[in-house]
Amino acid sequence: MGRMLNSGKRCVFILPYFGKFNNYFPLFLKSCGRNKAYDWMIFTDCKEKYKYPSNVHIIQMTLNELKKIAEKKLGISISMETPYKLCDYKPSYGIIFEEYIEKYEYWGHCDCDLIFGNLDLILTPLLEEGYDKIFAAGHLTLYKNTYDNNRRFMKKYQGEELYKKFFQTDEICVFDEDCVGGKNPEKKNVHAIFLMDKAKVYARDLSMNTSTTSGMLVNEYYDEKKREFVKEKYIPRRYYWNAGNLFSLEWDSANDKIISKEYLYIHLQMRKMRLKNAVEKYDKFQILPDRFIPVKEIPRNKKELKVRSIRRTYYFWFDFYEKKVRRKINKTLHSKKV
Repeated sequence: MGRMLNSGKRCVFILPYFGKFNNYFPLFLKSCGRNKAYDWMIFTDCKEKYKYPSNVHIIQMTLNELKKIAEKKLGISISMETPYKLCDYKPSYGIIFEEYIEKYEYWGHCDCDLIFGNLDLILTPLLEEGYDKIFAAGHLTLYKNTYDNNRRFMKKYQGEELYKKFFQTDEICVFDEDCVGGKNPEKKNVHAIFLMDKAKVYARDLSMNTSTTSGMLVNEYYDEKKREFVKEKYIPRRYYWNAGNLFSLEWDSANDKIISKEYLYIHLQMRKMRLKNAVEKYDKFQILPDRFIPVKEIPRNKKELKVRSIRRTYYFWFDFYEKKVRRKINKTLHSKKV
């Protein structure tokens, strides 16, 4: 197993991915490239050529090779028959890939259906606080890279070694995030272990996590007090990526001004997105429910924001796309293997 140097960087994101990347993967890479203070390591069997930024490192590997490495590192036989099962293994990446990440202060895992915002602005201050674990959602979580912290997921929870139970079944157990799902209806997961162990945890959700049950862009955020995902009421907003910054704009009629909100990243889970007019070549683009479109300028007033048309822009997708997403979710939930 090879080793990679971090050139003095504090944090690396690990992304094992097998098969063909989604069509907006170039935008994912573009957003990674804007965050030069962070590294990404992608373990994949995909040989398709992309324009990889200098801070994104590709390691060729098959799913079967990863399984063998994981079994050797963890010391148990495991089930890893499909790429989707990898979600349960995310908390163990600190052990599985330890030779790759040994020089980093933090490591994290992330999905590739994300577009990152300004990590220096939003995430770096959290690294300064020395948290053992940052965030509670499976699409992006970070861990302090120490021997004990990387093995905390192995501790017994309510008398069970959850990782052995979950790693040795082909069922999806949602071990990586703090939610109910699959064969794990009781929130027995890595986040629960960290809370039980009184680790220093930051769980406030700083992302735009698009709901899978709405055709419009509605945030379904993690509530750290309730320890559950909450679907917010729809708010007419436009979403933009501008040279590394990700934010929404909405019109505040009470104060007659535009409100801007920054996000760490947007998670476009289960959405089939279209790319318009070679959008990956532009430094500014708008994110709609079903597509990315390049823009020349970011709206600065009510007229440019086109407030009245925001709802009309999303009307069709609220009716059609929502039903399509629901069918896909139901099919996934009723399938034992993906």
